[in-house]
Amino acid sequence: MDTITVYPDPEAKILKKAVSEWTGLPMNTIIAGNGAIEIIYLLMKHHNPREALIPAPTFNEYEISVQIAGGNVKDLLLSEEKEFVLEIEPILENWHNSDVIFICNPNNPTGTLTPRETIVEIVKQAYKAGKVVVVDEAFIDFVKERQDYSVADLVTKFPNLFVLYSLTKFFAIPGLRLGLGFGNPEIISKLNEIRDPWNVNCFAQLAGIHSIGDKQYINKTVNYISEQKDYLYRRLKSIKGLKPFYPSANYIFINTEKTGFTSAEITESLGREGVLVRDCSSYKNLRPVFIRTAVKKHDDNNRLLDTLIRLGGKQV
Repeated sequence: MDTITVYPDPEAKILKKAVSEWTGLPMNTIIAGNGAIEIIYLLMKHHNPREALIPAPTFNEYEISVQIAGGNVKDLLLSEEKEFVLEIEPILENWHNSDVIFICNPNNPTGTLTPRETIVEIVKQAYKAGKVVVVDEAFIDFVKERQDYSVADLVTKFPNLFVLYSLTKFFAIPGLRLGLGFGNPEIISKLNEIRDPWNVNCFAQLAGIHSIGDKQYINKTVNYISEQKDYLYRRLKSIKGLKPFYPSANYIFINTEKTGFTSAEITESLGREGVLVRDCSSYKNLRPVFIRTAVKKHDDNNRLLDTLIRLGGKQV
């Protein structure tokens, strides 16, 4: 509590030192932000893109940040038939006028994963074409085989690669607002020039240091969420009318079309029972038949399942 009587370190040096030791990345490739959101907006303010290529559906703040920076957005519509998997060819075919390409991995809200080698190939091709690739790994900590998907360690190799990372999801500190960005030293220096002073408060810096150092929590959480997401996915599959997508993170994307109800109707019905899920109809390129639910504690997961069954689903 004593730290509250003085200004926080504007450079977040101790936090960045801890992150550097944790990731193996040099300190000058790391920036701390008031949530990953701040860093997204800083990036677009700096790059001032003419156009950004953004897969859809995905996190809508990418589009907002580009538009605020004065750029246009080109939607890359992912195929529902292919379960919204991101492929290289459509990116190369559609990025001609784009300065920036966004990739969310795992994707929000679908939970689909893009393999590391796919992203590396996109980054290589983008470098030749003079384009920047922004990879958002906000939920990567929940992926048990993260080494097969994360590209954060490659920012020292590819100057056109920037990786976003969030501590608020995995470490359950959304109220403290803490995100990180990994990029080449030149871009990190430029972002530090335009960010707000004292953008990360003292409690967030301390929480970040202690969170990434808590190996027991990290291992326990990965194993517990992995166990619970498999359980929840298996049970959801057994409810008539629901088609869940296999989860990679701490949420499950569900097609409700065969229930005969829209995502809004299901969301409202669950809400009246005190169970909150996300109606995904506001995402681009999604029909109003998709919801997203969190993977929570076992009792909470069972409450969701019991409520879905009681509201009309029947186990098969």
